[in-house]
Amino acid sequence: MQSSARKFRQKKWGRSVGFGALLLLGVFAADYLAQTCVFADSDSPLKETARKLAERVAGIPGLRGPLRLEWHPDEHWAEGEDARWRETLRDEFARRMLPMSDEAGAGALSVYAQQTPAQLVLTAKTRVGDREEVRIVAIPRAVLPPVETTVRPVRLQRQLVYQSLDRILDAASLSNNADGELGVLLYKNFEVVVLRLGAKGEVAQTVSLNVTGLKPARNPHGELAPLGGQVSVQLWGKSCDFSWDAPAEVKCRAEKAFSLEKSAWRMGTVLTSPCDESHWTISGGGNDPTAREVLRLMPDGASEESSATVMSEFPGPVWNVNAGQSGGSALVVARNLQTGNYEVYKIMVVCGG
Repeated sequence: MQSSARKFRQKKWGRSVGFGALLLLGVFAADYLAQTCVFADSDSPLKETARKLAERVAGIPGLRGPLRLEWHPDEHWAEGEDARWRETLRDEFARRMLPMSDEAGAGALSVYAQQTPAQLVLTAKTRVGDREEVRIVAIPRAVLPPVETTVRPVRLQRQLVYQSLDRILDAASLSNNADGELGVLLYKNFEVVVLRLGAKGEVAQTVSLNVTGLKPARNPHGELAPLGGQVSVQLWGKSCDFSWDAPAEVKCRAEKAFSLEKSAWRMGTVLTSPCDESHWTISGGGNDPTAREVLRLMPDGASEESSATVMSEFPGPVWNVNAGQSGGSALVVARNLQTGNYEVYKIMVVCGG
């Protein structure tokens, strides 16, 4: 009896182990298939686009291989995507009896890749005899998977350099030195004033523009553009020029009023990373003047949802962003909702997450 009971328990245990192993194998298989499907789905828009272009090129009368593929992406194209697109195009052309060759004597097949806000456009150009043939494929960018870049991780370092109860319209670096002098554009008691700040934030010079005919504005905006010792100021309906050496000789003229929308401002400012020379674009987080704003720093080719995006929250809405002359820093004008002050921050890209 004991022997029979022991054999029964062993068989039961064996069946349990076998069932558990099959269950575990099934979980791994399901996970693998799910990952495979995800990868296949993410690549399918790319392959479908390449397939359509290859079919249209293969249909050109009289076109024969081998051909030399010349890839021409525009400046907005992510560098990490080049190899994937080239290889996919090569494969699709080869499937349609159009082999590619690197030989200089092979006929050129030029493919131009362009990204618009809404579409990705591929244009193929080649010659057959004395005629040029062009084929175009366009797809919505929304169907493409987000691009993950391989840039070195960075963080955004910021420093408060100036603050005032008066409205700060803009701030600009006056030299290539990151710790050099700054110019600050103020709207004070319905007058426009430009300050020259020393390296420690002290006021070294004040220039009143005395703009004749400038109408008072509820929501004033302005831009400060220094060039050497000269300074240009763009206001609502006016523009002025002066030099720090002769501040009394301000020259102003009427200009067409420019847009006051934030989208028309410098939210496309680009900073250069000191880690790997990659380019990072600053974008704003909203247009609510009563809310704290988050600035996003995105590497070339990445979306705001990318894991590489760096975010920094300011104590209020951001009014302006102005890149430094060195390219590695920028000045951000924001209003502190707690104190009511207008503040100027210097932001820099530094290495490390």
